[in-house]
Amino acid sequence: MSMVSVANVTMKYPQPKRYVDLIKNPFVKKYYVALSCVNIEINKGDKVAFLGANGAGKTTLLKIIGGLLYPSEGYVKVNGFDTIKNNLNARKTVGFVLNEERSFYWRLTGRQNLQFFGVLDNLYGKEIDSKIDELTKLVGLDDACDKLFAGYSSGMKQKLAIARGLLSAPEILILDEPTRTLDPISAEDVKNLLKDRIHTKNEKTLLIATHRLDEAEILCNKVCIMKKGQIMLFDKLEKLLSKHGSLINCYNSVMAEQTQDAKEYLKTEAI
Repeated sequence: MSMVSVANVTMKYPQPKRYVDLIKNPFVKKYYVALSCVNIEINKGDKVAFLGANGAGKTTLLKIIGGLLYPSEGYVKVNGFDTIKNNLNARKTVGFVLNEERSFYWRLTGRQNLQFFGVLDNLYGKEIDSKIDELTKLVGLDDACDKLFAGYSSGMKQKLAIARGLLSAPEILILDEPTRTLDPISAEDVKNLLKDRIHTKNEKTLLIATHRLDEAEILCNKVCIMKKGQIMLFDKLEKLLSKHGSLINCYNSVMAEQTQDAKEYLKTEAI
């Protein structure tokens, strides 16, 4: 059985109307389609890099898999649980690491932040204290967990976000651009943490949205390239490198093929 099964998922957001539309078509609703009929199967232990331009639908798809959003159409099953019908059970399987510092409380220490979010995951007493000690050591924050979050560097904040994502001991860890705001040294530190400690030691399934192809090659064994809300390619990294020589060549090839297909379609329609 697949760890994640996405079937015919479409995601639509209502668009605000212009004054002209309100007058001419007051009852017609307009939608922005973020995802269109997406299908993907992810197995246990997979490390998948989601690539694509801004607005391609990467974050939306990962939020749907994580149970943070419900799809407009289709369904998602995580570890056998439907994310709509059994949302709580599905979300217990997933840890989500957002690249947003504002989701932490700056006047609390790293430990106090983890205690707060741990309570939300139904962790209490000695259990949560033991879990926090384990995770802060795992991510390399054991010497800084009692310092105020406001004094953390960007790298330390990202490590705390990863520790928070692991609080409920999820089988799947979703990361949205985990090194986007980091300097090269901190980014390398986080990559090594994910590769050597999080996945190898704990055998997590990793789903990573990123714009950094080097990061995808180091951390992942499969690649999913998205464009305009659709999956253009999903395959093993090893196979893609063998065929294209490098990930950037593969990425450019996929994007070029889609552009050429669109041009040919327009020619046909014109004829």
